[in-house]
Amino acid sequence: MCGRYTLYHSSNEIVDRFRTMQVEFDLEQRFNIAPTQMVAAVAEKAERGEIQRHLEPVKWGLVPFWVKDITTFKPFFNTRVETITEKPSFKAAFTRRRCLIPCDGFYEWKKTENGKIPMFITLKDNATFGLAGIYESWSSKEGGELTTCSIITVPANNFMADIHDRMPAIVRREDEDFWLNPLEVNNERLLSVLKPYDNAEMKAHPVSSMVNSPRTESVRLIEEVTIEQALEKPPSVARARGSAKKNSLPEDSGQLKLF
Repeated sequence: MCGRYTLYHSSNEIVDRFRTMQVEFDLEQRFNIAPTQMVAAVAEKAERGEIQRHLEPVKWGLVPFWVKDITTFKPFFNTRVETITEKPSFKAAFTRRRCLIPCDGFYEWKKTENGKIPMFITLKDNATFGLAGIYESWSSKEGGELTTCSIITVPANNFMADIHDRMPAIVRREDEDFWLNPLEVNNERLLSVLKPYDNAEMKAHPVSSMVNSPRTESVRLIEEVTIEQALEKPPSVARARGSAKKNSLPEDSGQLKLF
């Protein structure tokens, strides 16, 4: 399960990192991105005979194109790699509509005898990375269109296994061009990209239980706390705006405002 993640690097850094065309929306620093929200996705599409790479907003929660009533359909926030080539909801998107979800880190809840401890997981170099995703476009009877996505999950590596039995599929940088190429349709080769990430490149620390609420949005959510503090019940304030350490994060100049 991948249910929360962060993206706090600037839009310029994201565009440079994933070599996308500049887009006409703003991306704010986010520290608690949750399902059903609009998220940034990188995808390649054929336009005027050329392959163009875009950074665009999509809704987190895949809705297959064949769904008739979106109001009663339960969207797919995650897609298991074990069934992605078999289930009708995913297999066409996997072959033709793959994307990367830019991410700085993600949260997972570690079960203990004293309760669940929220953990923040990142790469040791603190770099932005891409989560493997698939996307679909759904059209209403009235002609409206909605693009949605799902994050692919794989079995946990040895590092993550102490926290949870699954993890999001992190695409290695050298595999990103291959993964995004819409002309690549060989499922066997594509599946080879989706494997647990290298243990030695990951790190994690406990964070405040304030992250339990998707309404809470603050830089404080990624700050390391003690196990005892992580187990404490969060305050009743619905939205906290912390400023501590904010100056140490990437500047928020020219940010992409999706939300």
